[in-house]
Amino acid sequence: MNGQTAVKLPLLDLLIILLAKWYLLIDAANGVVLSLSGQSVPLSALYKSALLLLLFCALLRDQVRGLLLLLAMVLLLLAGPFYTLLQTGNNSGFSYDAGMVLKLLSPLLAALYFFHFAKRWPVLARQALHQIFLFSFAILVANMLLGRLGFGFSAYLPNDYLPDLNLGTKGYFKATNELSALLLVLSGYLLACYWPVAKLKFVLVLGLSLFAASSMLTKTGMAGVLLLAFLIPLLQEKDSWLKYRRQLLVLPVLLVMAVLLLWWQWPVLLDSSVGQKLQLVYQQQGLLGVLLSSRDQYAIDNWLISSWYFTDWHRLAGIGNTGLEIYSSKALAEIDPVDLLMWFGIAGLSYFLLWFALILKQSWHVYLLAPRTAVAGIFVLNLVLLLVATMAGHVLTSGMLWIPWGMLNGAVWLYSQNSQEPQS
Repeated sequence: MNGQTAVKLPLLDLLIILLAKWYLLIDAANGVVLSLSGQSVPLSALYKSALLLLLFCALLRDQVRGLLLLLAMVLLLLAGPFYTLLQTGNNSGFSYDAGMVLKLLSPLLAALYFFHFAKRWPVLARQALHQIFLFSFAILVANMLLGRLGFGFSAYLPNDYLPDLNLGTKGYFKATNELSALLLVLSGYLLACYWPVAKLKFVLVLGLSLFAASSMLTKTGMAGVLLLAFLIPLLQEKDSWLKYRRQLLVLPVLLVMAVLLLWWQWPVLLDSSVGQKLQLVYQQQGLLGVLLSSRDQYAIDNWLISSWYFTDWHRLAGIGNTGLEIYSSKALAEIDPVDLLMWFGIAGLSYFLLWFALILKQSWHVYLLAPRTAVAGIFVLNLVLLLVATMAGHVLTSGMLWIPWGMLNGAVWLYSQNSQEPQS
């Protein structure tokens, strides 16, 4: 936004957009302090708390019913963990559950805010959204470049499988899996923006996204970026497929070449440290263990533990981290629907299903009206994130991606209007 248009916005909206633009820089600064001093400071938590407070104020201004709905959902989700608190007195566990509920509802809060913001200021909302994503993507890529140069933290620390190696990098960010999901959110929007109007920028964003994903060495990052890069143009060009039917014949050829390349390099992959780890996991837990990185075993263990110490009706209401951490050495499976069911019972699982049903239905409906806009990317992104949430977690339970993801889904209405998209 330029200065002339920005001053027209109310101060509350200006502050929200400003904080949303730079939140990822604060996350990185948190990591820098941790790296230099060895101490974790709540800089990022305070920053996001201030943003959440501003969003609550904005919702109080724009839609009191939406705010009341959020408060009712807080009470419903925390009912089971609060009962566990009365039984166990585990205050630290209940604090974790309360913070997790705040994370769960933050994308919805951001979406509600940006929907109303876009209704009142459609042109400024489109510009602000694009800037938020450009700034965040640039910060993420710069962070990964620093990581490649040897600064920051490793993505995977030495463990039983890889005792002598620090694999990959996450730069100055803390959570590798959350960073992978955030990369999908940022790249999904930018790829969808640039494919119809600027193919070279599309290629640039794709190259930088693959660079970041390969730096982290996560299945989520690599496979997710490739899925987005394939499916977004496919959806945006749905009316033009017949014009390029001859070109599409090259896809089976490329697939065969990829399989041959994988077969050729298979012995090298198996001899690598990562390959040895995957072989061991496959021998112990099969293909599902490889795909889910053993998260299925954590889910089974926690479900069994909860059945030993809590009644069935209590588990349906949710025992929370408040109860589970007392008996389990790892109180989360890192699969979002499983964790939400364990922590918040039927209410948690229902929220997961309703949230994804809502954003998928909304983005698909608008995509049918405007297939060559960024909403095609929003629909594909939501679909990919649903897959990630059910296999690798750290989507709805993430503290990193709720700002851009929530605002992006709140902006879906914009793409049903006939206005020009930013191309910068």
